[in-house]
Amino acid sequence: MDESYAEVGTKVILGKHKRRTRVGIAWCEGDMDAYVGSEAIICDVFKAIDGCMACHVDIDQGEYYWRAEDMILASDVPLLTPEQKTQLRIK
Repeated sequence: MDESYAEVGTKVILGKHKRRTRVGIAWCEGDMDAYVGSEAIICDVFKAIDGCMACHVDIDQGEYYWRAEDMILASDVPLLTPEQKTQLRIK
């Protein structure tokens, strides 16, 4: 999702969280994975330590931060193909 859409109250679908490393990007595994593909509402927007726009969301009570680039707008879900929905693990 483009950072310009990251606003408090926006409904989004959470994507797999990326961890930036010195040699590229690694996918994070763990507790956040349970929320991937779920609809959430943005509760807070801020710049993460790596400079990316990040958000706290309602579904995990703000426990984790999610990068805007790893989300899609919930309103875009009807535009996705079944294959894209499967790939994004949309619930």
